[in-house]
Amino acid sequence: MKLSFTLDTYGTCVGQLRDELLPLEDLAKTWQFPYDIHFIWRVLPESYGRKTFRRFDSRDHALDLDISIMYEQYQRMSKNEQREALGIYLYQYLSESVATYKKHADKETQDQFLARVKSWMIENNWLDGKINKARELLAQNLGLYEVSQQLQMPLEEIEYIFLRMSDYEPTDVHPDNIVAGKAPPYPL
Repeated sequence: MKLSFTLDTYGTCVGQLRDELLPLEDLAKTWQFPYDIHFIWRVLPESYGRKTFRRFDSRDHALDLDISIMYEQYQRMSKNEQREALGIYLYQYLSESVATYKKHADKETQDQFLARVKSWMIENNWLDGKINKARELLAQNLGLYEVSQQLQMPLEEIEYIFLRMSDYEPTDVHPDNIVAGKAPPYPL
């Protein structure tokens, strides 16, 4: 099967995160599934009004998932937060979409495919990753430094997660996005 991820974005870490999915694309080539699945992530300003949608092309035996993500929201998130937010959304939307087209794949085939995707996502911190673990540890009143050491994450990021848990909503662009915006091939 073919599983592909493309994007329409700028100024966030989503371009770098898309590159992290290349091993999943390669792995999916070895799987048996009755149709191909193509994702496109559009990280666009809310003012564009772009909506998420899915379409099944019976001629090509392909499911197209066009996902719209709010640029303003992702600008304030760290790269790790973006990875986990994308992972949760991607997996939920994929599960929902595959279930919608059950005449093309029976329940057992769907479940097997989704289990493989979920397993890969968990192993690669796209689901239940370090951000989620940091939140759990911080909720248990572990110190910021201890959480940083245990998860091998920068103390600044742990502090940022702690602030977000305390209802702090940042208004500035997260430094990860500034760095990503200057990195090739995504110049400012």
